Amino acid sequence: MNTIKSTIHTEAIFSDDEQHRYLLKKTWDENKPACTVITMYPHLDGVLSLDLTTVLILNQLANSEQYGDVYLVNLFTNIKTPENLKHIKEPYDETDIHLMKAISESETVMLTYGVYTKRPVVDDHVT
Repeated sequence: MNTIKSTIHTEAIFSDDEQHRYLLKKTWDENKPACTVITMYPHLDGVLSLDLTTVLILNQLANSEQYGDVYLVNLFTNIKTPENLKHIKEPYDETDIHLMKAISESETVMLTYGVYTKRPVVDDHVT
């Protein structure tokens, strides 16, 4: 019998009112480079509960064996998305600061978009 143990370290940065998640970082191998993945919106908190997009991204990057960290950042940081973006107070807040920090610490940057249920595939990334 072979026992494999693994740990994924999580770091998340939220606004004081916890309505915005600016950054979610997952680390599983500190000896490998990081990748920044930019999505539209955060879903849930990302610390203890993961949405499908985050799971697919983590699986894809971990299975590639190229990366040891992922920075998950968003174009819009509000966790609960109203029907109309005009109703969001300060929708960008500190978004740009965390986007640029994550990008500067990564070897690769990926932009993701779309709805998995409409097209259930994960395409290879374009370099």
